[in-house]
Amino acid sequence: MRTQKEILNKIEQLSNSSQDFFGFMRSDLVGYLTFKNARPFLNPEVTAKQWDQKPQTYEDIRKEMIDYMGFAWEKANNCRGISAARSMNHYTIWIWLLGDSAVAEMGDLGDYQYYGKDNLVKLCNFLGIDPNGFDDGIRVNSEDE
Repeated sequence: MRTQKEILNKIEQLSNSSQDFFGFMRSDLVGYLTFKNARPFLNPEVTAKQWDQKPQTYEDIRKEMIDYMGFAWEKANNCRGISAARSMNHYTIWIWLLGDSAVAEMGDLGDYQYYGKDNLVKLCNFLGIDPNGFDDGIRVNSEDE
């Protein structure tokens, strides 16, 4: 699993690249920081008592990925561009948090063709989920195709 320092470095790396233009991935990463490390990214009124750091075990992140899969497929099947892209942002961060072996196994999730459906199939296989229960089998790059 990634250390606090690695997460902070990843946030900085994403801040200096176009890969996370809207800051969605950085926002996801902040949730895994301790209050002390997250403090610079939070609203001033947020207190340590209010901060709810996300659990960062392999099992917790894997469960989060599985629980989110139906939503991600719904957005991809319905050609919901921004929402489907946001799903890929979540999965990119979750895979990175799982560590280098997960990153190596999954490869780049940046290919967004077909609203990320081919990536969702890869993710389902990685997680041991049958993608056929989600995938409508249609591959288009816009609603009008």
